[in-house]
Parts: sequence; structure tokens; C-alpha cells
Amino acid sequence: MIRRRGAAGRDLAAGLAAGALLLAMAPAGAATYTLCAMRDGPRGPCTCKTETDTVGQFSVAPKSRCGITPPDAAKKNDPAASAQTGAPAQGAPVGAVTAPAADTAPSPGIPEQTAALPAARGRLDAVRQRGKILCGVNTGLLGFSARTDSGVWTGLDVDYCRALAAATLGSADKVEFVPLETNVRFDALKEGKIDVLARNTTWTMDREVELGLSFAGVLYFDGQAFMTRDERGFVSAQQLAGSKVCVESGTTTEKNMAYYFKQHQIEAQAMTLPTRAEVLEAYASGACDTYSSDRSALFSDRASLPEPMQHTILPEVISKEPLGPVVLKGDDEWAEIVRWTLAGLINAEEVSLDKASAASSDPLTDDAQRLVDGAGASGAKLRLDKTWLRTAVAGVGNYGEMFEANVGKGSPLGMERGLNALWKRGGILTAPPMW
Repeated sequence: MIRRRGAAGRDLAAGLAAGALLLAMAPAGAATYTLCAMRDGPRGPCTCKTETDTVGQFSVAPKSRCGITPPDAAKKNDPAASAQTGAPAQGAPVGAVTAPAADTAPSPGIPEQTAALPAARGRLDAVRQRGKILCGVNTGLLGFSARTDSGVWTGLDVDYCRALAAATLGSADKVEFVPLETNVRFDALKEGKIDVLARNTTWTMDREVELGLSFAGVLYFDGQAFMTRDERGFVSAQQLAGSKVCVESGTTTEKNMAYYFKQHQIEAQAMTLPTRAEVLEAYASGACDTYSSDRSALFSDRASLPEPMQHTILPEVISKEPLGPVVLKGDDEWAEIVRWTLAGLINAEEVSLDKASAASSDPLTDDAQRLVDGAGASGAKLRLDKTWLRTAVAGVGNYGEMFEANVGKGSPLGMERGLNALWKRGGILTAPPMW
């Protein structure tokens, strides 16, 4: 049994009960309200489901719908007072235009204006009013975010954004992908050009504290390595003395490489370039004979070279690169939605809730149903639909399905799960429980 704890939980339970009672007592012809509750605590607005609300959407309603009587309720209940002020009569949808007299009634064919959503209070409201999520991704990194010849975006980062769209908007298709170069990715987030950054970005303390960012968790555990041509005969990064190494400027990769070379007294020449595309072009043309980046990027870029098997990714991993989705600090609700969507995809793999079972009308296994119910109960506080996690998994699959389809053994990258295997299968991938 799922129990709500604390004052907020009691307020929610009391609000739901009062809303249900008031619904039963509502006169015929009154607006239909369901699931009324003070979702932001006793001082917050009363929100209810109406017939016009879409999945996960709620409308602001009079506080009386949540069992709270305002001090001036008597005045508001007075029809004469309502007529004089032009305020909607109690029970009418918030934002309804009330006709003061018959000769000023709306013209035939013009629908009564109602406010399906309150003014945007945060990122979730802005996303729902827009009808899509703006997701910042790499300009082209095979396996993570790349466009097919027909223009369709694919990849692990892309699938995560689709899952987020399904969780918040009810459809994995309600997302627009915004390709970003490394040097502008954080500016795009700060300027509101994107809602979430899912662009193989390393989670660091500096970025959270200094840049005011909030990382949702780890979507992919990566590490920095080196790729070189087979003709060089290198079998270890310890042999890179005298080598010219291409690296993208302004990244953790550049700093890690400089530290590694200094620590191991390797006299190599660093060639920094502003974009990953320029780095790859320099390496492909022979301007540099070694290329350093995250291992995932090296596998992706090797697959795009004319003769991939003539290039070796050296065994040393010189850093830890936990890559994950990022949002701006200051909007706790949105940050929690982004975080728990990622956790939900990982937990779904743990309980074998896959794309097929999530999309099916058949009953789920006990563990899978427990996960869906737990996510739904807590998700209500984030204004998500009770089946939001099931909808997300039905749209893109669980974490394991996403991995295999985009970067796993059956993909062009052909990567092993490695560190990204579940914690109970030899990896370190885990997520907090959701029930």
C-alpha cells in the first residue's frame, strides 16, 4: 500500500476528498471538475481536471473546489455582485467570459473563451503551452544524436528526450531537436532556447556550482581515450610521445589530456580546434595522427571513417565522464521530472518493463505494475499523468532497449554494455527506487 507522509500529503488527500464531495454536490450544468487538489500546498492554487485538459494537464479552479472557502465567498456567491464585477459565477471555468446582459452575448459561432492552462509558472507550463519540448543535442554523433538521410533524429540522447516528451506531453513525438556545438550548449540553456540539454555532457561540480546547472543523473558512463591509425603501430597511450594529438577546445577532454601527459611525462603536441567536426576532419586528413575524446565519440567517429578498421582505440581510459541530461537550476519541478524520467527508464529495465509490455493492454508483472503505480503516485505531485512512466517506456523502450538499439552490439558502434550494464549484471548503472 502506498502511503502519503507529512503535511503536504495530508493536504493533498484532504483536497482530493473535498473535491470529490463537491463534484457530487455540483448542480446540473456546472463545469465538470475532477481530481481537485491543492497540488502546491495549502497556499497554492486549486487545480482540477476538466473535459478540455490533455494528458498530464490541470486547470486552475476556485479554491472552493478543494474545500477552501475564501473570506469574501459570500460576496462571490451573490449573483448581483457577480454581475456588477463581471466576475464568473462560482462553478464557471477559470477565465470564462461572463456575458453581463443579453444584448452583449457572444456572437454565434464564437466559442466561449476559457483558460485551459494558468499563466506559465515554470518550465513544465511553458512546455505544455508550446506543445513540444525543445531538446539540445549534438550536431551529429552517431549512436547518440544523428540524423538519418531522411532527416529523422536517432540516438541514445534523442531517445531520452522522446521519453521525456512522452512523460510530460503524452507522446514521444512532441519534441524538437536543436543541434548545438560544444561552445554554445550552455548559453542555449541559459537563454531559454532549449528546455533540456541532452548532448553527451559531462557532469562536474564546476558546471553545477559555477554555471548554475542541475544534472539529472547519468545516462551514459564514459571515459576519455585515444584513437590512432594502425600504421603508427601504437598499442598504448604511453607511446604517444612525439605524436600530434587533435582535441576539441574548451572541453574537459582538453584539460584531462594535458594533465595526463604532464603526469606521465609524455611530450606530445596538442592541436586544439573549436568543434568536433573540425577535429575529426583534421584527423581524417592526417593533420594530426591521434585523436582524443570520450570513448563513445571515438567509436562513433571511427564508424564514419572510410576504413574504420584501420584505426585503433587504445586501451587506456584516462578519465571518468558521467554524461547526462542538464537543466537550469531554479525550477525544482522541471528538474525532478527530468531526473525521474531517466531513473524510470533504468528502473524499467530492472523490472523487465519493456516497450512491448508497456504498450500492450495485457496485465503487467507484479514488479512492473509496482513500478508504474509508484511512479504514478509520486508523479501526481509533479503534475504528471498516473501512467506517465508506462507511456514513456511504450514510446522508446527501457534503458537496455535504448542502449542496444543505438550503441550496443547490434548497432553500427558495436559497443559492449561494460560499465553501463545494470548494477546486478556486472555494471555500475543504477537508479533510486520509485516506490
